[in-house]
Amino acid sequence: MRATCLLYAMALVTLSVSVSALKLEQQKELSPNGRDSHTDLHTRRRNKLSGASTGSRRTQLRRGKNQPGTTSEEDEEEGYDWIDVDTSAADDSLQLAAEPNAASSATRDIFTCCNQVFGSCRTACENLSLVQLDYGNGREEPRAELRKYCQLHQLEFWSCVNRTLEAVDRGKSWSGRRCCQLAVLPKCKNSCATAAASQEVTEVCRRSDEQVLYDCFEHQEAADSCCGQARTSECLQACREIFEPPNETGTSNGDGKLVDETCGERNADVLQCIHNHTDMTPPLDVEKYLPCCEYSREEKCHHTCTKVLQASKLHQQKERSDVIFARLEAGCGMPLPHLPFWQCFLTATRKLYVPAGAHSQRRPELASNGAEEPNKLGIDAAKRQCCEQANSHKCRRLCTQIFTNDWWETRVSFDSECLEQPAELDLRRCIESVDAPCELGCQGLSFCTNFNNRPTQLFRSCSSAHDAAAREDLLMLQQRGFIRVLGQQLFIKNTTRCAPDKWQALVCALQLQPCTRVGLYNGICREDCTELLDECLDWTRQPQRPQAICDRLQPPTTEDEEPTPCLSLRAYLKGMEPAEGAGTELAVNSPCASKPCNASEACVLQRNGRQGYSCIPGCSLGQASALIVPFGAYVRVGKTRNPNGGLASAQLSAEHVVCRCGLRGNVDQCQPLPSYIHSNCVLPGGRSFSHGSSFHLECNLCSCFAGEITCTKQQCRLPGYVDAGYTSLPCNCPAHYVPVCGVNGNTYPSACVAKCLGLMEKSFVYGACNARNACQGATGGGPPSCPSGTQCLERRQICLSSMQRPCPQYICVNVSSSSCGTQHTEELCDTEGKTHPNACSLLQTNSQLAYWGACRPEHDTGNELNPVCGINGVTYCSRSAALSEFVHVDYVGRCREVGLLVSDMGRRCRTVQCPSPVSKHCHHIVPPGACCPICGGAAFRIIYSRKQLDRAYYALRGQQSSLLTLRGILQELDHLVQVSDCQLTGFLTMEVGIFVALVPRGRPTLLQLQVCEAEAEKISSLISSQSPRITTNLALSSLTVSHMLEPTMNGAAFVSPHGFAILAIGLLSLMHLRIGRNVDI
Repeated sequence: MRATCLLYAMALVTLSVSVSALKLEQQKELSPNGRDSHTDLHTRRRNKLSGASTGSRRTQLRRGKNQPGTTSEEDEEEGYDWIDVDTSAADDSLQLAAEPNAASSATRDIFTCCNQVFGSCRTACENLSLVQLDYGNGREEPRAELRKYCQLHQLEFWSCVNRTLEAVDRGKSWSGRRCCQLAVLPKCKNSCATAAASQEVTEVCRRSDEQVLYDCFEHQEAADSCCGQARTSECLQACREIFEPPNETGTSNGDGKLVDETCGERNADVLQCIHNHTDMTPPLDVEKYLPCCEYSREEKCHHTCTKVLQASKLHQQKERSDVIFARLEAGCGMPLPHLPFWQCFLTATRKLYVPAGAHSQRRPELASNGAEEPNKLGIDAAKRQCCEQANSHKCRRLCTQIFTNDWWETRVSFDSECLEQPAELDLRRCIESVDAPCELGCQGLSFCTNFNNRPTQLFRSCSSAHDAAAREDLLMLQQRGFIRVLGQQLFIKNTTRCAPDKWQALVCALQLQPCTRVGLYNGICREDCTELLDECLDWTRQPQRPQAICDRLQPPTTEDEEPTPCLSLRAYLKGMEPAEGAGTELAVNSPCASKPCNASEACVLQRNGRQGYSCIPGCSLGQASALIVPFGAYVRVGKTRNPNGGLASAQLSAEHVVCRCGLRGNVDQCQPLPSYIHSNCVLPGGRSFSHGSSFHLECNLCSCFAGEITCTKQQCRLPGYVDAGYTSLPCNCPAHYVPVCGVNGNTYPSACVAKCLGLMEKSFVYGACNARNACQGATGGGPPSCPSGTQCLERRQICLSSMQRPCPQYICVNVSSSSCGTQHTEELCDTEGKTHPNACSLLQTNSQLAYWGACRPEHDTGNELNPVCGINGVTYCSRSAALSEFVHVDYVGRCREVGLLVSDMGRRCRTVQCPSPVSKHCHHIVPPGACCPICGGAAFRIIYSRKQLDRAYYALRGQQSSLLTLRGILQELDHLVQVSDCQLTGFLTMEVGIFVALVPRGRPTLLQLQVCEAEAEKISSLISSQSPRITTNLALSSLTVSHMLEPTMNGAAFVSPHGFAILAIGLLSLMHLRIGRNVDI
């Protein structure tokens, strides 16, 4: 009873206080002193927000932005011309209802008022634009319209309108009001027109929907900060014009030169502030951007572009790039990256540029009705492949939207909520690898000089342009005194005195983006982050400790996961001496690194050509994709529409299509691939592994892909148990070389190994595959039947898909004169050392085939026709024939022994004598099953998914099946090698996997060996990280896991006495300590 009385008394007191406050507000409206009234207004608003309105704000948050709230009484600033309506009765009723209305929010939304009336009054109300009303010129007409259609006795309606219009006047001095016209949604426009600060519109205007509006808010806040320091009215006016948004004609921007002249030294702080918030850097040459205007189809846009650029050229005005960009946007509309006009101008940092070869780019194809043909792949199909690597469902959804068709609408949300989050490190790395892949070498920098002379290190963007950008970033950091990290502003001490070398190394690293050799990450190590912030963070303005900031940047890891590789700034605090051999002809040779081809061509390495490369017309994987695939390439991309994508489900459904790069740069002939689920793999006993992960079962490497577990087949030894019969071969088969040929075209060292790897006894025949003439008798069957008018020609291949049965070892060539050369256009070499352009040419001249591919003059000398044994255990008629199949020579002579799969069982292949090392710098690597070590830069083992190959074979309908063979995969891997001095070699091992190594050509220097080692690690990381350069390639998309192999000094049949010392040195050079945790700043 006491509690009830107490609550009743409190309600009466609250009611009386509210009524008194309401009367006080009405009295203050009559105050002639507008400034005092304005001051009282803000005091009153603060009291209301901190007091009774707390409940109303919570009520509004719970109600949501789309439900109208009950308006409350807020009679505020004077200076408003009231509508001549008697609302005294309404005021009395509002006083009696003061307490209930305190629980609701004052929305000041004109649509809330309009909902209270009907008919023509409601129509006139909804046609009222608060944004236009705010400009003063158009006030009388809308008010007259309301009086014309709305009855004066509708007191609640007129009270709501009065409060709304009062709010319009209340915030008319807010600089953000000039931005309201940029809002897209009508509800957001009205909310902006009644607001007095940008924080008041956040509940109605979402940043993802109104990015242009929020950009304008930030621009005007910068104007308030800078122009408020002006000491003269002239400087104030010139400063305001600098930040003024362009109108439809694009002529309202200020002139940087006028600001300098008007403000002068007396207002140096104003000029410095303007420089900090705007880009005052003029384009180097405005004239070269004029061709971009020709890419616009709209006459207005073309006229605006030409006028803006020619005005700067004729008047020699050094205008800022943001000014030019704003004027172009005013005349040409919203910038979209798939439009050729904006492709010519727009980059992520809103700088002006012309892409390489822009003058030769084709205009987009037109449909029959004259409209632009939409790109079937969306905005960027290559980056859309990365969406599968997103950790959260939200980021996966945003990623799919942004790279399909909603780039402009979702780009800001995607950047802030996904790419800047430490949990999405793999997603960000994947997306960066499309536009800026990690490539070897950095040279020719004038500011970031400590990054020069690094030919064996990987960088995403080592160029003079990024070098200049790093210089600008450091100057801006010194001027602003803060750095933004994941949306948080960190205040820094004067960087000219506090660790200047470290800050320079940091800004250079952020621009040049060096990559870790393992994983291809770009993050700075946490230790460097903590050390730098601990030394230079301004404690007077920064409450957080460096450790907490750096820990927030640290991507989360579990106990079983290894720390993410990172980059240490210490390596870049001093310069590097030129590497050995850097000034000689044997230095690193990467012809495609300088991007010699235009934007619509793919650069392909040609080691035996004069140029060293070839520019092949290609196709872009999307309207704004930077990834170009060569003509004829088959790509695997995600569907642009995937209703069953599982974006909100526990498991992701992957749905892809296979397309071909055709004529005129069009991607066509798309066929759907069978879909699959990113399901986990579960071992007996309940142990589970996620899709795309790798793990070890005893000594074998395994991968989990879409619920399929694939493991190597090495025979493992029990710890502490010595078995005299242990051979290390699969199923512990004896190390006897009695080769058999499987139906897949692969030669196995023995029937025991073939059976262990799953072949039935009827699926292989004794003898090596290439020892049998494929045109005289097919494997396990009779002679091949070629149609009339064609001839049989051997074409050895190893089929990897289980659906490629039979796996033909020959082709039928049409030798008629009318169609000669139209099929099978690959070059061939005959036994006389002559290269033929195609198979038809070779057969018409009655020449004998030596091997497929152009003749190799560097090997066609001396003992060229002597048989050799390849590292795959297959005998070839010559060294060149082995190399044409990507097989390195193991030893001279026919194959006669089987090597072991481990390195600690003593000498292997006792009857074999291995060749001497070709260089004192060799890293000796013994391939699995081989007898001799190769002088390689580095080697790695790949596990592939047979089911993925089956899906690809099904989509191709049996056409171009050679793409899914071992040779096809090795050819595609060879295209990833960007160094001419490195030769790729590989074969299908008896362990179930593909062995790949990069071997230097000729007699390599130490630098060339190191370069080949780094290049091998790069390709291995591309596979392990499932880079779009792997997943978009139909053949390579079946590769799931790659692990680097360490060199070994044991197990070689014969190594010269000095070879052991050389091998030890090579091992020491490969022992890298990779410790650190990743931090992105």
